[in-house]
Amino acid sequence: MDMSMITQSLGMQAAQRQQSAELMMVKAANDMQQQAVNMLEKGLANAKAMPAPGTGSVVDKSA
Repeated sequence: MDMSMITQSLGMQAAQRQQSAELMMVKAANDMQQQAVNMLEKGLANAKAMPAPGTGSVVDKSA
């Protein structure tokens, strides 16, 4: 077998492994971002509305 063929084959395998690793990193980053978005959506769904302006600024001691 020709040495250049072996070298070319090894180079292609290395490139394939690198692309696979890059794809896994992109997928992991996407999963983390999706989890953050889901967490924010869940928090917003459970959030209470803001009180009206001026509400709670005065303590009523006669109550």
